[in-house]
Amino acid sequence: MIATLNKSKTALTINRQEFKLALGKIGAGIDKQIASLKKAKQSYDAAEMAREVVSEANIFEAIIEGFNEAEETSLKLTDITNLELAQGWIEDFLEKYKDI
Repeated sequence: MIATLNKSKTALTINRQEFKLALGKIGAGIDKQIASLKKAKQSYDAAEMAREVVSEANIFEAIIEGFNEAEETSLKLTDITNLELAQGWIEDFLEKYKDI
């Protein structure tokens, strides 16, 4: 499970290991796209591609929406207890594409 809902159903905690696995899957897709562009000798900005994919995915909003639907809660982004830490994991992920 990518996040854990607390017993009172008022807060979520992002699971580091599961979240990083999800980012890894996103990264695999980006890597395939980069490989295709390289093969076709087309120009690309890997860092911009990664930022765009992450922003389009709306990862945290999707997590909140999923829990709200499944658990009949009305959580908001501010209800993620380790949101800053998880955002740091995304920044670490994006750093990987900075110099490609």
